[in-house]
Amino acid sequence: MTIYRGTAATEPLYDLAEGIMWDDRDELVRWVDIWKGRVLSGELRDGRIVTVDDVQLGQTAGAVVLAEDGGLLIAAARGLATISPAGAVSFGPDLLGPRTRVRFNDASADLYGAVVVGTLTIRGNTGEESLLRVFPNGRIEVLREGIQLSNGIAFSPDGDTIYHVDTFARTVSRHSYNFGPFDRKEPWVTIPLDLPNHPDGLTVDSEGALWIAQWGGSSVRRHAPTGELLDVVMVDAEQVSCPGFVGPDLDLLAITSAQEDLDTITDLAGTIFLASVGVAGMPAHRWAGSTTTPYWLVPESDEK
Repeated sequence: MTIYRGTAATEPLYDLAEGIMWDDRDELVRWVDIWKGRVLSGELRDGRIVTVDDVQLGQTAGAVVLAEDGGLLIAAARGLATISPAGAVSFGPDLLGPRTRVRFNDASADLYGAVVVGTLTIRGNTGEESLLRVFPNGRIEVLREGIQLSNGIAFSPDGDTIYHVDTFARTVSRHSYNFGPFDRKEPWVTIPLDLPNHPDGLTVDSEGALWIAQWGGSSVRRHAPTGELLDVVMVDAEQVSCPGFVGPDLDLLAITSAQEDLDTITDLAGTIFLASVGVAGMPAHRWAGSTTTPYWLVPESDEK
């Protein structure tokens, strides 16, 4: 096992930075600051991430997803939102029904162009959270229910397995995955992990290993799909929220952190860190729907 150490790539600026990824077409780092509703983009410059764009939604931004048309899909407070290549913002319908103190959290596009997005209870835990798959035409499929706090979502390199974090339950689970109807009868399998802290965001590298952020643990841990601990990256921030591979060769692990709920800050909370960890990530999948004319703006008679 190797212990790496991340170095600060930004100032400690973020309340709850999350969802960091690499946009290989625009050569930009993308991430969100959830409670501030910010969707941010930055350039890599000499070991630093320099912000070049900052879109503020006016509501929470749980995650950012790349789109095939060059725009961005956002897991907004209670529905999806899009930012077109020209910068136009559009908000979709409420997808969360009668529940009030709930919002969307982490999200990830799959190999087939849909987006998988989960929910959390705001400032609480009801055990009633869901994991949804939203297709480009707006069709919704429920993948999982009874979650305490839906968090990191990632896929195996071949796309045949989905990984999902339930933060309050302290579990990372896997399930088979394909383009067809999700098999709700097949149980989710909890990966046997000896996690000292709450798991948060996660990503999967090109070798199929899982990198899991440790909220409250100042680290990201690399585990084999079977659970064995392989490597650890330490950072000078207690509340680590999400890892993601960035850079033209996807060989830098970017790690977000948060200042949320800290009365006294004694470290670099709210910083994004970078670490070279000897393995590369995979290009992010992209939402196949339009961000210029998203499905909620298409007349029903025109939908395919």
